[in-house]
Amino acid sequence: MKKINKKTKNILVQLLVGLLLGLFLGGFLVSMFELERFGIDIMIYFLIMAVVAYLLQIIIHEGGHCLFGLLSGFEFISFRIGSYMWMKDQDKIKFKRYRLAGTGGQCLMKPVGSKLEAYCLYCAGGGICNLLVSLIFLILGLVFHDMLFHIFCFCMVGIGLLLGLLNLIPLDADIPNDGYNIYCMLKEKASVQSIYQQLMLAKELSDGKRWKEIDEKLLELYEGADLTNPLNTCIEASKGARLVALKKYDEAKKCLENLYQKDISTIYRTSVMYDLVLIELLTSDDINVDQYMDSKMKKRMNREKSDISSLLDQFGIDLLVNKDEEQAMVDLKYFNDACKTYPSEGIVEDMKEFINLLEERKM
Repeated sequence: MKKINKKTKNILVQLLVGLLLGLFLGGFLVSMFELERFGIDIMIYFLIMAVVAYLLQIIIHEGGHCLFGLLSGFEFISFRIGSYMWMKDQDKIKFKRYRLAGTGGQCLMKPVGSKLEAYCLYCAGGGICNLLVSLIFLILGLVFHDMLFHIFCFCMVGIGLLLGLLNLIPLDADIPNDGYNIYCMLKEKASVQSIYQQLMLAKELSDGKRWKEIDEKLLELYEGADLTNPLNTCIEASKGARLVALKKYDEAKKCLENLYQKDISTIYRTSVMYDLVLIELLTSDDINVDQYMDSKMKKRMNREKSDISSLLDQFGIDLLVNKDEEQAMVDLKYFNDACKTYPSEGIVEDMKEFINLLEERKM
């Protein structure tokens, strides 16, 4: 019931934001455009400008996180738009390809200290910049009177308001938004430590470290931490992943199953599921992956062709459960292709080690 209520709340908020924006932008459209001149050519231009505005607002959003992070004293780790990613590896900027389903981009920064205000500004920076740019284009649209420019302004205002509001209004969706992370920090102030650990972990992994090289203290939660708080969920899920990499399967299973039974966000539930399925494939004599994979999770796994954790599990399932070596080789090809541009070389090394272990189980 709690999950249904959470999902319903998110949908209602999105519908309300959409309705208010529709009313506002509808009036904007009527007042600024010469509607009698609208034809197929204008509509095509409108659609093109909408795509351009969306891409620009995504860049502005992630740039906002970067700007406010830098203003808070943070250091650059990585900047991603779609699947195109630029990351700092030691003293060099490297280009990678990586897509996180459900996101248009991401900007990660190495934090300094644990001041609540700094992390709130960093999280809010993207939405704030979307809203500021929307205001600028609203003013430009009122000052200049070219119809085609008005259309571009209309798209920038509309999409900027939509992205800004839907990121700043707290929503615990499949991937918790910026506003919800801020809400969690304000509600459970100790979880500022968790977002610090999360970003420091991102830095360690971007430097190419393997899980065995990560200090376990970086994955220790404070006493009484609420595991349903996504900032804490991330750390606990990472702790489980590290235990799997260290081949401490019993400890890992206990940690991950405890997390899997809680009402956690879909992005972390999926990650935990992948690790639990891998443990099952590596340790069980009577493999039963269905205990962790409902129909929704199976569909999600089948869609993931760039997530090496998903591809690793698909390979293991086809090899050991379905006894389909031909399909397993197809999975392995996808896996190797994804590894070539995956942002963390250390994680790739760990995953390739598991490929070898799964192949040994087949023999």
